[in-house]
Amino acid sequence: MTTVVCPYCFDRAPAARLPYRCLMTATGVRGGKPCDAERDDVWAEFMGPSVPPALRMRGPVFPPPRTLGGLRPGPGSGGSRAACPGCGVSTPVRVCRRCHSDFPSDYCEQDSRIIALVGAKASGKSTYISVLVNELRNRVGRAYGASLAAMGSETQRRDREMAEDLYDRLRLPAATRPAALGFNDPLLYRLSLPRRRRLGDGSRHTALVFFDAAGEDLGSAAAMDRYTHYLGAADGIILLVDPLQLGSVRDQLPPGEGAVPMVETPPQQIAADLAAQLRAHGRGGSRGRVTTPIAVAVTKTDMLRPMIGSHSPLLRNASHQDGTLDEDDRLTVHEEMRSLMESWDSGALCRQLEREFASLSLFGLSALGSPPSAQAPSDAPKSGPQPMRIEDPLLWLLGLRGLLPVRKPGRTGTTGKLGRTASERAGS
Repeated sequence: MTTVVCPYCFDRAPAARLPYRCLMTATGVRGGKPCDAERDDVWAEFMGPSVPPALRMRGPVFPPPRTLGGLRPGPGSGGSRAACPGCGVSTPVRVCRRCHSDFPSDYCEQDSRIIALVGAKASGKSTYISVLVNELRNRVGRAYGASLAAMGSETQRRDREMAEDLYDRLRLPAATRPAALGFNDPLLYRLSLPRRRRLGDGSRHTALVFFDAAGEDLGSAAAMDRYTHYLGAADGIILLVDPLQLGSVRDQLPPGEGAVPMVETPPQQIAADLAAQLRAHGRGGSRGRVTTPIAVAVTKTDMLRPMIGSHSPLLRNASHQDGTLDEDDRLTVHEEMRSLMESWDSGALCRQLEREFASLSLFGLSALGSPPSAQAPSDAPKSGPQPMRIEDPLLWLLGLRGLLPVRKPGRTGTTGKLGRTASERAGS
């Protein structure tokens, strides 16, 4: 039986047992009288006190009809629509049993991968997502024969706004709204990839769920507790680390190298709180390290050019030859970033990450390619985003789940297990 993970509250439920919501549409069925809207207090309470009374009135929710053999078959088996018992009109809208959030019409039709995006305020999470989506649709999508489509009206609206603001108006995204000001909807996308089978062709579809937590909500373990369900349900985590939050890096920057952000929550604190929450949610292994794969991505590498060599792999995108992930390339980047991080703040962050997480890979990326002007810090560079290695963390996580083909390392003595770090190979 297919299991569906709610992208809003992260409750898991069999697809065949998900309720439906009436569309309240008159079509001549049973006299043509549509159902009246009803108060949906379950949904309103989940969304928070900012929901006005008028929006609490929504289409009635009703359970899936039963068949002679038991429950109605789930999505993909002819059970993706049901007739409302009140008006008789068929509806495809499924809702979560726990929070009554509506699912996009095709969300329940494929497997889902929940990607947790974590980082301090000003680490560039919103910009990262905007540029990543654009690259998945263009350069990276072309390399892998992939397509990416926004799912649901809310994600489609935000997707258009992100593209228009960043690529048309060259305006950087606004900061993510803190949880105290209301619920932040996740971004839902349908990723389609070729099956790569010898006989026949076709596509496999995966729902990608990106949930962006505001940096202000990561300032303490108590605040992070709001995201326990989200973190516990994640198939992988992308932790964005702003190197400009580290004093040793700021001290090495030449004067006038773009706008330098205010110091926010230290990356070490975020990593420690993140690991504590995941262990509390049952994601700790027998040796005490968190089992959820984590891609640690150092952002704004364009600002680090004075610290890296001219031939550094951080200064060029991966080739993605033949639509395949190159493990040698990933390991080269990992070792380069590990060497850099060992020189920052005596390597404290690097050591902590390696002790807290069992499946860890380090990345370096730049979403814009160059820093915003100090005179206009809210504007993208006039040339527009010129990203560098923006896709690497997500592709690694997808490769771990078998969604992308992986070219194993060619060096003698290296492991073929994707995701193991140099320290793990050494037995630390």
